[in-house]
Amino acid sequence: MKKIALATLLTASTTLLMAQETKFLPIATENNYSLSPSVALVGGYGKYDELDSGSALYGIELDIACPLLQLSSNKIKQQISVVHYSEKDKFNSTSIELNPHVMFDVANKLQVGVGPGFGVVFADADGDTDTVFGINIGASANYDITSKMFVGAEARYQWTTDADFGGGDVSLDNYRTLLKVGYHF
Repeated sequence: MKKIALATLLTASTTLLMAQETKFLPIATENNYSLSPSVALVGGYGKYDELDSGSALYGIELDIACPLLQLSSNKIKQQISVVHYSEKDKFNSTSIELNPHVMFDVANKLQVGVGPGFGVVFADADGDTDTVFGINIGASANYDITSKMFVGAEARYQWTTDADFGGGDVSLDNYRTLLKVGYHF
């Protein structure tokens, strides 16, 4: 399943890049490049496939205009997030991720996005800890309430390397849905 999802993601990304004019390293080559930062508090629900029944999660997200790559008709927002998950002291995790999303303007003040992600998960199961790496795919929607404030939602699925908590390999593949409240700088 991981190989199919990764192959699909790479094919879609390559097709999208070839279909438009692509600017590489706009931070170094564009005189009018702006980071366009925003920050958001995130909260929602997540579930690890093999470990639990699901629980609340919360965190923070920083978005910037991608300094490495921009498309002519759409912007790429680089989402950097830290999300914490805890289920009744049985299982805890903190995930740090880099999730670039290609954003599409679909209506006045409304954007939707889709993109891959890469991350690391620091996990603790009943005192046994492990660190695993993951790839993910996500979709998001953001609505600008004002020129500075926005709300949003995101859904994401993550495939990870297996963790070892002392009793053998355990998959930390997971999904989450998040709501966001943020501020554009």
